[in-house]
Amino acid sequence: MSRPIVEELNFTEFRRALDKATAAGTRIIPSDTQRWQQYVKTHTVREHNFKAYAAGKFDGLQPVIIDDAGEWGGYYLWSAVDEVVLRWRRPTT
Repeated sequence: MSRPIVEELNFTEFRRALDKATAAGTRIIPSDTQRWQQYVKTHTVREHNFKAYAAGKFDGLQPVIIDDAGEWGGYYLWSAVDEVVLRWRRPTT
């Protein structure tokens, strides 16, 4: 299995993608427990490791998932205050 990558993305583009995901019903928030856990399990997201890494860089990040096969699909930690977004992903092999 390949090693995960944390990438910092363009905040403005992310917000557009998040708005589209919200409209399409593909945004998942932690309170949607069943969908959240299924996505994390299916994509083998190591939430604790990602959050610990991100906490060393930024404060007050919120988790969100865009459940889409397209370019913006993935697990994110983001902050509107700091205008920062980090994505956790595994590279394709």
